[in-house]
Amino acid sequence: MAKVILLGGGVAGMSAAHELIERGYEVEVYDKNTTYVGGKARSVDYTGDPNHPYKQPLPGEHGFRFFPGFYTHVIDTMKRIPFTSSKGKNETVFDNLTPTSRVMLARYGKEPIVTVASFPKTLKDIQLLIHDMHGVDSGLTKEEIEFFGERVWQLITSCTQRRNNDYERLGWWQYLEADRFPGKDGKPSAYQSLLVEGLTRTLVAAQAKTASTKTGGNIFLQLIFGMTDPSVETDRVLDGPTNERWLYAWRDYLLKSGVKYSLGCTVKDLKMDHAKTDGRVVSALIEFPDQSIKEVKGDYFIMAVPVEQAANLISDEMMNADHTLGYI
Repeated sequence: MAKVILLGGGVAGMSAAHELIERGYEVEVYDKNTTYVGGKARSVDYTGDPNHPYKQPLPGEHGFRFFPGFYTHVIDTMKRIPFTSSKGKNETVFDNLTPTSRVMLARYGKEPIVTVASFPKTLKDIQLLIHDMHGVDSGLTKEEIEFFGERVWQLITSCTQRRNNDYERLGWWQYLEADRFPGKDGKPSAYQSLLVEGLTRTLVAAQAKTASTKTGGNIFLQLIFGMTDPSVETDRVLDGPTNERWLYAWRDYLLKSGVKYSLGCTVKDLKMDHAKTDGRVVSALIEFPDQSIKEVKGDYFIMAVPVEQAANLISDEMMNADHTLGYI
């Protein structure tokens, strides 16, 4: 049985472990976090004032977590994670996803903008859409709306080659020409705050000046297309804290399936053996919680860590074996 060493236990690492263990591989996961699984997706226990801590910690979330209708891979995985409901019913994590009916854009000093989250299904949905078109004070000018429409239409009609080459290297701020519609008194304009910065923060939790147009634009378009399809729930959220409704059940399933977990571990180095493996990684030096460093060997290695951490682990020796690693 081939052994796979997974470096990182976030959603990427857990997904890889899930697929590999079901295909008959021996899987070992080494994660830096000492308490949680799921990386940045996890809930974090908040105990309140250290001098007067809560009896039961509250589940703090890393931003909001939504699962659009166009998501496929993580949804397929959720359908394969057993979950026992509070009533003792055998379900899956997928059953914990709940469709949303409304989306709100909260604004400082102004009324929030509320609209439907999916294709209108009721009279109230239709009435809200009509109100959106005529009764919402967005602060956007006619010129800004028309220009944004042109930019969206260009995204819709762009070919795959343009998306992969041009838009991957172009920031959302630059693509929407945000500086063309500046604000006043040092404050962003409605165009900048709603359509430029607001969309990237909402859709991909990224900054408009650094987020690629390919990523932000593709997600934005898929959400729009999903809203035009009555059979698609455009937006879904978990019906409870992320740890309780998803990650703990996932961890338990992986452990039961044979995945070996080691928490509180840091990858220090990756070793190669050119003579025997023609440039393959053959082992990793792992620092364990007791500060001991051990050499972990495997047949395959997967780095499921943030890219800035992966860059620190890629040596000249590895780049000589595969020059494309230099881009990282």
